[in-house]
Amino acid sequence: MKVWHAVEIEIARVGESAATAQLWTFGTTGLEVSEDSSDFVTLRAYFDLPPDIAKMRQEIIASLRQLNLPDSGLRRVDSLTIADQDWLAEWKKGYEPVEIGNRMIVSPSWKRDQVAGTDRIIIQIDPGMAFGTGTHETTRGCLEMLEKHWRGGSLLDAGTGTGILAIAAIKLHPGSIVTGFDVDPEAITVAEENAAINGVGDEIELEVNRLSSYAGRLFDVVVANLTADVIIPLSGEFPEVIKPGGMLIVSGILTEQGDDVIEALRSKGFEMIEAKPDGEWVTFRGR
Repeated sequence: MKVWHAVEIEIARVGESAATAQLWTFGTTGLEVSEDSSDFVTLRAYFDLPPDIAKMRQEIIASLRQLNLPDSGLRRVDSLTIADQDWLAEWKKGYEPVEIGNRMIVSPSWKRDQVAGTDRIIIQIDPGMAFGTGTHETTRGCLEMLEKHWRGGSLLDAGTGTGILAIAAIKLHPGSIVTGFDVDPEAITVAEENAAINGVGDEIELEVNRLSSYAGRLFDVVVANLTADVIIPLSGEFPEVIKPGGMLIVSGILTEQGDDVIEALRSKGFEMIEAKPDGEWVTFRGR
């Protein structure tokens, strides 16, 4: 019987991105985030083989120190094993429908019946091995920005993950040209499955790619829910894929990283016109 290996990490919210980056470095096949309190979160990461817990702890602490955060921000790192027959139940725990903004509700497909009578736009998301269930502050920030400012046309979702932002864009404005890409082939597989679940599989272009591949193909809106350390190096590529006067939405940014992101984008000609903070995270809109 197959056994899944998992690691649970309780960490200060401000250190979440540092821990998440290390978990991907160690080869996690998927992540869950539990909102424990206003100050701490619990990350559960799954692995095919047991990871080196001691080394993982050392690397996370080193990442915290690089951010000038105290070692005490990492409360615990625990290893778990989950029997195969319990996997589906464990995977589904904690995923509940959540209302976003004024018009949308994000629901896992197995809770679809619970929201069938709503007047909101239903976005069904099964996270699989990709990031973006709608519950995280960064995803929520992007969705709310899209609801408020996206008026249809053409949109590029950079680092699409589960495809949630691309799916939301086409559901908010059917008939638009929506493209999503990710460097991770597994993420694109998940995004394609989610697009099919939502009945928009033929309306969204999803592909394994990089931002530079779209240079010269100009979009009305580009949304990038990534991380600050990815957005800053890409700042020079965004102008190559956005129409003059077009809109850029970026998230995955801790509030203390916000000034660095703004500076990088301004140096490439962007005017940052809106900031939406949510907990320790912030989403920016520029043009």
